[in-house]
Amino acid sequence: MKQYHVMVEQDDGWFVGRVLERDGVTTQGRTLDELVFMVRDAIGLMWDETDVHLELLVPSEAKTSFETRRRARDSQRRRSRKPAKAA
Repeated sequence: MKQYHVMVEQDDGWFVGRVLERDGVTTQGRTLDELVFMVRDAIGLMWDETDVHLELLVPSEAKTSFETRRRARDSQRRRSRKPAKAA
């Protein structure tokens, strides 16, 4: 299994990942899961490597922004599940 390091940045609500060991592999995703899928797909298509381990290098400001958005989304889901009060 080959290991790659992916530098993750945020840009306009997208996570952008750049594989440090492979020039030319830069992709994006709306979520970190989608980004990982896209990076694996790019590596598979460009170098026919499917058995890879990815280590995400996420700067602290990106982590904070990600956590803030996740908490807001979870809070919104909880509010939408509450039954409406009877009039």
